[in-house]
Amino acid sequence: MADAPQKLHALVQSLNLIPYFRSHPKATLMEAAQDLGMDVAELNSALNRLFCSGVGQRTEDLIDISFGYREGVTIVDDQGLNQALRLTPTEAGALLLTLESLESMPGLIDTAAVQSAAEKVRGIMDDKTRAIYDSIAQPEEAESAAQVAAARAIETKRQLRLRYWSASSNEERTRTVHPARIFIFDSQVYLVAREEDKGEHRRFRMDRIRQATVLDDEAQPHLRQLDFDPRDPFGLADSDRAHIELKKEATWLADDYDIRLGEDLGNGYVAASMPIGSVEWFARFAIGHADRFRVIGPDSVKNAIAHASEAGLRRYTD
Repeated sequence: MADAPQKLHALVQSLNLIPYFRSHPKATLMEAAQDLGMDVAELNSALNRLFCSGVGQRTEDLIDISFGYREGVTIVDDQGLNQALRLTPTEAGALLLTLESLESMPGLIDTAAVQSAAEKVRGIMDDKTRAIYDSIAQPEEAESAAQVAAARAIETKRQLRLRYWSASSNEERTRTVHPARIFIFDSQVYLVAREEDKGEHRRFRMDRIRQATVLDDEAQPHLRQLDFDPRDPFGLADSDRAHIELKKEATWLADDYDIRLGEDLGNGYVAASMPIGSVEWFARFAIGHADRFRVIGPDSVKNAIAHASEAGLRRYTD
């Protein structure tokens, strides 16, 4: 459900009112709202939500309270929920690592809000736990500048000039793009932007952008034409797949790449497949890992690998 996080937040907010009013039995709604940083209407709604909360489905399993604007709140039966909900050390650590990861991504989020939340989590952790998890990574200066520029270009609807190194062509060149959105996939930050001369949207890894300059020209990102699935941001689900035979000791590659492992072939190899995406990139990838797997098909990919290998050998002999 799209609104599940909001509903969960509302429930936690309501349940945390029980220990507050246990500690402040004479507090009026106006006093409590001021203490909790809520308005009276929001507090009233949260209290009404408690009538439907409990540990079971029967009436006697539900929380029983009475309250009014002047007489305060009386908790008749709290169903044992008399302590504030707390994070376990593992939950707090995982949350802190996520926040620290976001802290190192300037231009992607509200950095001040993330830093404030991280400080609050650090404040509830003991010294030993904080020492384990508190290891803020410093982002590369060039990468941070690119992210800030990309975020500003999206916000102001301006074109962006990139100096970008492409892994598929193994070359660096300058490109002018119409930025559309920023997303994170497998801990990497990407920019989606439309290249006018290509007539389509492309994905750019932020750490491969050598320089980013916001231009004065208005951007036309064609957002309605952007077919973006956050679960498959590169569209590899429908991509043709190469059939490979992977050495058993190299099956760790499946942890880093979208490689589907198949049956054990009994000769030291495991049958597998992986999306091709760009044929140029896959040919270079296969040559780089030639000691770990061999490509069985399709023939078009095998031919591309053979041509790339021959070109590489000619560079050594020329």
